[in-house]
Amino acid sequence: ALLFDMVRMAAEKSKTLSKLTEAQASNGGFSWFKGGPDDRYMTQYIITGIGHLRKLNALTKEDYTSLKPMVDRAVPYLDARIKEDYDLLVKRKVKLSQHNLSYYAIQYLYMRSFFPEMKVSANAQKAYDYYRGQTKTYWLSQGKYMQGMIALSLHRSGDTKVPQAIIKSLKENAI
Repeated sequence: ALLFDMVRMAAEKSKTLSKLTEAQASNGGFSWFKGGPDDRYMTQYIITGIGHLRKLNALTKEDYTSLKPMVDRAVPYLDARIKEDYDLLVKRKVKLSQHNLSYYAIQYLYMRSFFPEMKVSANAQKAYDYYRGQTKTYWLSQGKYMQGMIALSLHRSGDTKVPQAIIKSLKENAI
């Protein structure tokens, strides 16, 4: 009976949202523990989770309205982290045509694919384009889970050729 107690469920949802809001740092990032430093992985994980819920229509319009300010602060935070990655490659004079694709970059692109209405900041656009290009070139050297993320992120951003190749490869490996 408690499971279907709508009043209790609404209160729990409100309490959880409040905890999540409190956990977000002023720079938009989330930490592993309250009061800890912001963490890119945790921020991507939380925002990706919100994206999943939204994609599955598991959030009401009111739910997403209350989560939107959180997303609006976290996505630019993550844009800045991907730009830092790219800037570090340039600073270290790494050959940009070589494989420089990290799990963080793949997960970032996957997270970003849930929010197409949010434009990538002008500062981070070059980094976004670079890593997106890296996924098209080096997807085969990634594990199956990362290949799936790459296929979904590219498909959602309008690419059809590479996601089809990834799906074909995944099916061949499954056999």
